[in-house]
Amino acid sequence: MNAQRKKIIMAEINYWKQNKLLPEHYCDFLLTLYTQGDHEQEISATDAVLSREKKKVNTRIILLQFLYIVIAFTVLGMSLKLWGLFYDGQMMLLVGLLITNCLLWLLAGRLLKLLYFTISGAAGLILIVAFIVKTVF
Repeated sequence: MNAQRKKIIMAEINYWKQNKLLPEHYCDFLLTLYTQGDHEQEISATDAVLSREKKKVNTRIILLQFLYIVIAFTVLGMSLKLWGLFYDGQMMLLVGLLITNCLLWLLAGRLLKLLYFTISGAAGLILIVAFIVKTVF
């Protein structure tokens, strides 16, 4: 078998062992089989293809989460700016815009299964209701 192929297979087996994808004794058996009893040839799990793919996916997820947050704050900022330019002083319209933003955050949280959007939307709605109750009474 090709030496590079053996190295990749041993790295994958170490990754499986480290992340408990297979029982440890199975991984030890496979490593012994592929190293032909010479454990000095063992390869670290960080060389595994699955490990590298997982890092790429984690980076993409973090960037996507950051993009969602930036979009949410941009929509909120634009709606507040438009209110300030055209409807300054109309508090009920401002409350309506804030409620709309919170409902969008709740919807995004439910559809995208993002807990922080769901919590933000719910907390925003609770704070708006508390503000309205405080100003009325």
